[in-house]
Amino acid sequence: MRKVTSLLCTLSILFCLVAPTVNSASVNPKALLEKKYPRERVTVSKSVDLNGDNKKEHLLITDSGNFYLINSKSVIVLISKNVISDDELDFPAIHIYQVSKKEKHVAVTYNYFPSNTQLDAYKYKDGTLQRKLSIMGDQGVKISNKGVISQYWKNFYPEGGWKLAIATYTWSSTKNKYIGSGELPR
Repeated sequence: MRKVTSLLCTLSILFCLVAPTVNSASVNPKALLEKKYPRERVTVSKSVDLNGDNKKEHLLITDSGNFYLINSKSVIVLISKNVISDDELDFPAIHIYQVSKKEKHVAVTYNYFPSNTQLDAYKYKDGTLQRKLSIMGDQGVKISNKGVISQYWKNFYPEGGWKLAIATYTWSSTKNKYIGSGELPR
């Protein structure tokens, strides 16, 4: 009888340890967000492990322009509002990119007429996203596969007209910020 009781106790302890893992793996981020905020409709979503803990974080943008993070503990965090592209332009986009061997960042881009692209870059820390860069490229913004952000903008001449200028932003882990180089906007 002791062996059976011991076996049952061991199995119940193991089940308690495994059950939260199974539950967190089966999280439906859209359903979780729409249950808490029934008026929100998800238009863009991505799931990724941002901090290397083998648990996914979920990034969602809604049709009302709210940008949410659902962290690995299923806590919903509002990160930003007004993430909305102008009508007839592409939906906002979520970009995940590697800035160092151990660190990934998240960027959200959205577009305005005639050719402007807004980019907000975030670092994941303590269960939320911290904005580390906010730029607008009136001729576009690109992220390289090495995590370098290029901002293309119009540098206007005093007498009229403009030339294309390029600013480049590279993440510095030691300074905990993006460092700009090239032709930075004034």
